[in-house]
This record gives sequence, C-alpha cells and structure tokens, in this order.
Amino acid sequence: MITKRDGSVAQDVPPGLSYAGVCKRYGQFTALDGISLDVGPREFVTLLGPSGSGKSTLLGLAVGSIEADAGHIAIRGVDVRRLKPHDRNIGMVFQRYSLFPNKTVEENIAYPLQIRKIPKPEVAARVAAIVQTMGLGAQAARYPAEISGGQAQRVAVARALVFNPDLLLMDEPLGALDKRLRADLQQEIRRLQHEFGIPTLYVTHDQDEAMYLSDRIALFNHGRIVALGTPRELYENPASAWEASFLGDANLFAAEDIRISAGECSAVLTGLGVAVRTQAPRTQHEHMQVMIRPEYVHIGDNVRDDMTRFKARVIDVIYLGARQRVTLELPGAIRLIAELRPWETPGEPGAEVLCGWRDHHSRVVEA
Repeated sequence: MITKRDGSVAQDVPPGLSYAGVCKRYGQFTALDGISLDVGPREFVTLLGPSGSGKSTLLGLAVGSIEADAGHIAIRGVDVRRLKPHDRNIGMVFQRYSLFPNKTVEENIAYPLQIRKIPKPEVAARVAAIVQTMGLGAQAARYPAEISGGQAQRVAVARALVFNPDLLLMDEPLGALDKRLRADLQQEIRRLQHEFGIPTLYVTHDQDEAMYLSDRIALFNHGRIVALGTPRELYENPASAWEASFLGDANLFAAEDIRISAGECSAVLTGLGVAVRTQAPRTQHEHMQVMIRPEYVHIGDNVRDDMTRFKARVIDVIYLGARQRVTLELPGAIRLIAELRPWETPGEPGAEVLCGWRDHHSRVVEA
C-alpha cells in the first residue's frame, strides 16, 4: 500500500524502490544491518545521518556498484538481481558533478540518450526541453570549465532526468556548494521532483536540507534506520536524545520519578525538583530525559502562569538575523537555550529573568 501526496491510497502500485532485510558487511564491519525501506512511486525520501553510517552504501546497492550480502532490492517491483546495472534505468547525481570536460553542456545532457540509441531528432528535442526547464539556455554551448559550480550541478541534474529514469538517486549533490547556491538548488530540486514525479532517494548529513526537501526522512546511525517519518514527526516526536539532537537544537534534562499512564507521562526534572506532564513516549526505557526545543522556551513578559517556569540568569545573547539564540542558567548551574524572534527582548547578559515553556511542547526521550 502506497500513500500519495494528497493523502489517498494507491492500491497495487509497487514502490519505486524497495529494500527488504538488506545487509552488507566488509570483513568484521557491518555497513548495513537489516535495512527495510520503501520509496513510494512519487516520493522523496532522504537518508540522513552522520558520515560513515551506511547511507551511500545503500545507494550503491540499488545502482549495482555494490552487492548485498543478504536481503532483497526491487525497483518498481522488479528484483534488481534480474537486471544488469545498465538496465536499471536509474538517474544518478553525485557531489562531484562527473561531467565530461570535452563535451559541451548540451552534449553532456545528451549522452545518456545517445547510449540508449534514441533517434537524433528526439535527442535534440529532449535536450532542448530539459535545458529550458533547468534554465541553462545561456550555457548550452559552453564547456564545464566555463560554467559555475551551481550551473554544473544543474547540468548533472538535467542529465539524470533527460532519459525519464524509473528512479533518481542523489548522493550529497549540494555538498560542494556555498550556502546561497545550496538554497537555490534545494528549491530547484524540490520543484523538479514534484514536476517529474520520479521516486527519489537522497543522501545528506545536512539536517536543514533533509527537512526542506523530504516527504519522509530515514534517520541513519551505525548501519541501521533508527527512525523513519515525515520531517515534522521526527522533529516534534524524537524517540531518543540522539535523534532529538541530530535533528536540531534540543535542551535535555535528566529526569526521575517517571510515570506513564493512559497516554500521558509525568517526570521530575533532576536538580530542579519541578514536575512536567506531557504525552507518553512510544517506548519506556531505564534511563530517560525530558527534551524541550529552544523555540518553545519563552522569556520575560511572554511567560504565562500555565507554563513550567524558572528564574534564570542570561549568560549570552547571539543575534542571528531571523532569530536570537539566548543561553540561560537555571538553578544548579543547569543551562537552557532559548530561541527568540529578533524583536523580542531577552535581557542583557547577567540579567535575572523569568523563563518557561508549556508542558505539551516537551517530550520524554531515551537518554
């Protein structure tokens, strides 16, 4: 069963890409440990995790450059073992653009059509269409050495799309670009994926990039998918302190006297003696912490009577344009990070302030 973007269910449609119990080992090192993951027919799924966690290895298994030790992989319902790598009809985009230096932009884009023996008139029509779509008209006759890094990556994306692939794999394609170019190409990739509807598996270790692009995120660590869900689901409801911190800033408090009942959880913040009540975690563990995101912490006049409240001292205020990052010190020298809007007044360093949050914004997570 596949869920479409509009929330309806498409029956009997195989996933664009499916992994079932996939393992890969290199000697004593386990690169992938029992990975199962489906990418829907029009879905954009991002593999997010630290370097060396197995993300790129998973792409290599699909494209055929690496063989699995166990498990099954299918593209649109067809077992990849029945397909030679060059018959899998996969578009690939890498961090290094891998363009032919002796071919023009148009010739680079035309290459996958030419090796598929597409008639010349159709090659010309397809190349012209994708050049226009990608905004590369002014660069069409230039060579890779004559265009910018951002333009080169647009060429690489165009080359991956021009032959209408069944699957698009992207391995940190924006990693070599500066912040402004990354933001521009993120918008372009999101637009193109929605327009073409090609199932896409994308690798990055950039949390913001994953949140911006993805229908779902598979959070990787030590060769395993430790969490899978929409960006909102993973950010708002992490299962562990590691997940919470990897996906963004998180204030974590030691907790004791944890009680779970009827879908709710109460916990006392160690060293502060204050109880919070929030939704129950998915699983109870021996050691747990209370997590609150900095954007849910209020300071001064924005603190209400119905919040969990503390007296605090302002340690530092950093202005970041769209937001302010404020470091507070609670009783017991416990640090708390707050993220405020630029027009809010956090107080000067050394000032005594009142801070707080609403309990329903906190979460209890595995330590």
